[in-house]
Amino acid sequence: MEVKVAILNDNIAGAPSFKAEHGLSVLVEVEGKSFLWDCGQSDITVRNAKAMGFDLRAIYGIGLSHGHYDHTGGLLSVLEASGPKRVFMHPAAFAPRYFKAGEIQRFIGMPYSRGAVEGISLELVLSRGPVEAMPGVRLTGEVPRVTIFEVSEPNLYCMEDDELFPDPFLDDQALVIETPEGAVVLTGCAHSGVVNILKHVLEDHQRIRAVIGGTHLGLGDKRRIQPTMDFLDELDIGKMIFNHCTGIAVISQMMDRFKDRFVPGQTGIVMAV
Repeated sequence: MEVKVAILNDNIAGAPSFKAEHGLSVLVEVEGKSFLWDCGQSDITVRNAKAMGFDLRAIYGIGLSHGHYDHTGGLLSVLEASGPKRVFMHPAAFAPRYFKAGEIQRFIGMPYSRGAVEGISLELVLSRGPVEAMPGVRLTGEVPRVTIFEVSEPNLYCMEDDELFPDPFLDDQALVIETPEGAVVLTGCAHSGVVNILKHVLEDHQRIRAVIGGTHLGLGDKRRIQPTMDFLDELDIGKMIFNHCTGIAVISQMMDRFKDRFVPGQTGIVMAV
């Protein structure tokens, strides 16, 4: 079964006319149907889709990996371009979120209320568990934490009753495309851990065929990098396209280790995986 992915939004822009921002949005096509995974932080997803020749009115729906601005900020722009669509996310994606380091504190959550999303979408589908987004494509729901090295990330918080507490990222999830050749997995930032995500997917699939998306290895605890790459190597994944929050240094290491199995992500990539 052929699965195509098109990166509409990423930190790095491909030539000649694509735009970049700190964000992620990937269009997947399965059996003639398309689905949008994340929306970036602005209208750049819409602008790049137009430059790549994609009509967002044709998408089946939209899935959000978690409630950070760089994955959800472009949602209303996408819905304005696509028309009303079903939007899938975890209910905790609307939680107020902040980055805090010393005296620096800034809001990094979804910039829209639940009412605003409901008002422009066809349906808002909130689920803590797995949910089918379209035939053969599902969101994982909450990812169990089973590794000892993929720990909570510092500086990232939620707010409740005007008090900050470390973000548990219960809403962090992945998109899984089921094929006879194995699962194709799309991550957002993988705040729950790349290995945790893939172990969770392997509970229902014998093989991981491809992985696409952010890993947060470039921004989180550096001690996660080596065991994560070791695990990816053990799985013998056919294609890996990592981008967004993976970081240039980690991407370089992966290019060296995984050779032609690895593709550094950027806007403008269209590829069968």
